[in-house]
Amino acid sequence: MKVVIGSLKRFWKRYKEENPTIQLSVPIVGGFAANIPLAEKGKLKRTRTGVNAQDRANPFVESDTNNLVKYYSHYELEKEYKFCRSPYAETIPLRRGSKGFSYGKNVDDLEVSFIDAKYMVPDYLKEHSEKAVELFKALGKIKIDDRTGEFQNDYSIRITSFDIAENKVHIQPATYFDQVATNLTLDWASGVLGEDPLLTIRNDYEKAHNGLLTPLRSSILANTLGVAAVVVNPDTNEVLVPIRGNEQAIMDNGLGKFHCSVSGVFAWNEHETIANTLSFDFFYKGIEKEIKSEIGLRPNQYNLIPLAFTRELVRGGKPQLFFIAETTLDIASIHSEMEAAEESWEFISIESIDESNPLYKYIESPLSAPQEMFTYEGWMALKIAMAYLYKTEPPFRAC
Repeated sequence: MKVVIGSLKRFWKRYKEENPTIQLSVPIVGGFAANIPLAEKGKLKRTRTGVNAQDRANPFVESDTNNLVKYYSHYELEKEYKFCRSPYAETIPLRRGSKGFSYGKNVDDLEVSFIDAKYMVPDYLKEHSEKAVELFKALGKIKIDDRTGEFQNDYSIRITSFDIAENKVHIQPATYFDQVATNLTLDWASGVLGEDPLLTIRNDYEKAHNGLLTPLRSSILANTLGVAAVVVNPDTNEVLVPIRGNEQAIMDNGLGKFHCSVSGVFAWNEHETIANTLSFDFFYKGIEKEIKSEIGLRPNQYNLIPLAFTRELVRGGKPQLFFIAETTLDIASIHSEMEAAEESWEFISIESIDESNPLYKYIESPLSAPQEMFTYEGWMALKIAMAYLYKTEPPFRAC
């Protein structure tokens, strides 16, 4: 079995204990850190140096939220950090009609403009890009497509702007290799980024300015869109909580971590013709594809609600859409669908979790586990979902 079931009631009880000033009525839902100190004022310490395929321990990006917030200091007083120590910033609440946050941006008002011009890695990052892709292949962080025998380099969508004042979202094509070359290797001193072998993308090419992330319009990174969802049965207050394995590009711990129900990079078929003007439904296709490939559910088995657009500090402002998927299915019954799902390999079977694994203690009640046992993405997804379901103040600026 690749999933455990969380109780929203228990998690809500825990949330109230941790936040005793919260007052509420109605019935949910809840990163890993290398704890690497700053190398010098205004810079993040390099997490990895040189090209070494034997090094399977050191990550390519800084993932300690405290270190990241020291670097992106403008966000130290923001609620993403103050409320739940999550490495996200500039979060925009969303809704669709009456579903979602009532104070959020109605996604039906947004016009999505497709720019038919593929993202290109800047010339001064090209050698780094090639080394990054080669190393990720050697480390097994890029999968081989069983059908073609080639390394997977799925087309994705780059967010070049998300402007709620103008009701405009601009997107363009990018690939997974583009993401590997930029967002996924920000703090790696590859040795080919300039004359100084200790240069990194984050410290030297995509710097924080006045403690802020570079605006999407100005960013040189691929900034491919991530999508994530929490699957909840609102009648039973149960939530699907998988255990994410260490196969993914940024995971650096073989023990696994509790995660949100579904997450991944927005992917689309590069042979598909995309209109220049789209609706927000285009993004639904991406999360629906992830839900089908990771846990086997079809769109008619759940109701999808957009909750937030945000930017992730770990990967340099990489954009993320969070959803909640409400279902009438018994959460335990999703197990059989999940076992047969195309990407079920991403999750660890709970039968393989023994007493030596810290997660073992929380298998029966994963939402009572401490934050460090969750992926940072799963933690943020659950916190946002809980804020929606319980109508509490969310972990981001809402007004």
